[in-house]
Amino acid sequence: MEDFGTPLDKNATELTVMDVYDIAAVVGQEFERIIDQFGCEASLRLMPKVVRILEVLEVLVTRNNINPETEELRRELDRLRMERNDRLKKEQLHQKELELVEDVWRGEAQDLLSQITQLQVENKSLRKSLSLKDSPVTEDLQRQEDVSERECQVMKKLKEVVDKQRDEIRDKDHELNLKNEDLEALQLQQHHLMKINLDLRHRISVVEAQGKAVIQQKAELEAMSQARQQELGALRREVARLKEERKEWELDMKRSAEEEPSPSKSVMTVLTPVSAKSLVLASAASIVHNSFWAECRSDHEFLAQCFESEESPPVLSLCDKDQEEEPDVLDQKESDRPHFTLEELRDVLKERNELKAQVFMLREELIYYKSEELENEIYGINLDPSLQSQPAATEQPDSGIKRLFSIFSGEKRRPEEVICYLHAEQAQEARKHP
Repeated sequence: MEDFGTPLDKNATELTVMDVYDIAAVVGQEFERIIDQFGCEASLRLMPKVVRILEVLEVLVTRNNINPETEELRRELDRLRMERNDRLKKEQLHQKELELVEDVWRGEAQDLLSQITQLQVENKSLRKSLSLKDSPVTEDLQRQEDVSERECQVMKKLKEVVDKQRDEIRDKDHELNLKNEDLEALQLQQHHLMKINLDLRHRISVVEAQGKAVIQQKAELEAMSQARQQELGALRREVARLKEERKEWELDMKRSAEEEPSPSKSVMTVLTPVSAKSLVLASAASIVHNSFWAECRSDHEFLAQCFESEESPPVLSLCDKDQEEEPDVLDQKESDRPHFTLEELRDVLKERNELKAQVFMLREELIYYKSEELENEIYGINLDPSLQSQPAATEQPDSGIKRLFSIFSGEKRRPEEVICYLHAEQAQEARKHP
């Protein structure tokens, strides 16, 4: 995708609705950084004002995008109206001129008619006078010829004037028809432009809705990618921790394999912390329903008090510290959060599922090996005959609470050993109750 620069670098006249949304996204990221550094109170009063400014900017940009087209159409409409008014004025002037020409023609025709009537009257009077008086014939003939020539000339002039005016009227009518056709074509073009304007407005609204939907989808994908990245980091830390525990367990197995116990020290091995732990785990495996995990699973405060010792910190406090340290690390990394595409999100989800499966397999394998090691230690210890000869009926089985306190009061254990004990007890309970 080509980079056209940030929306903040563009001119105010070139901004679009999508640029306003990009500016809103940039401002939102800056607010997130401010909130992460100084808390929500720093931007509590500023955020509504910024949101209002962005809304006003969006409305103004949409108006600016629509106004140029409407202004062009309005100017075109005004121009067409002006042309129509000019044509109407010209037609009115033309009609007035035609009326004046007709009036002049009528006046001239009336004058000519009056002259004709006058000449006819004179002709009659002359004929009467000729009939009454005896005058030479030549003079009468000359007079008649003169009168007839005048009448012919007058009639020719009238005919020429009438033909000329008729041609002018036809030309004016033709021009008027052409102007009317042009006016109708312009009106059709105006309606077509108005339809195009409505279509463009509809398309702009559709594009704005699509842009808003795309921005919302982008924000959701970014939030999902951030959550997936946090889960992936937690899973990676969990895998690293389990690998370290597995390495420590393998080292302990190697050390225990190298140190072979002698028969003369069988009684001493019973008194060691490992043998004591093995006996406690054996008794815990025999009594599942009265175990510590079944009695105190939901009491987290009691577990926190039980896990407290002088030399080793409690397990729950360590977990709380880890949980308190993780947001600090995430806050430091939030400033350079990457933006993922859809394919990268799919790869992250696939890797997360693979890591989850790997963590599950490592946990199951670790629990299995630890339970197997504890069983080997329980069955491999050579107990003292005097201890084996004691009747089991006189011994009363202790509850899980007492056995847990015997673990912590008899010798100071590490929190890792207590966790191993709880995992082994869960594994044995799962085996007995599949």
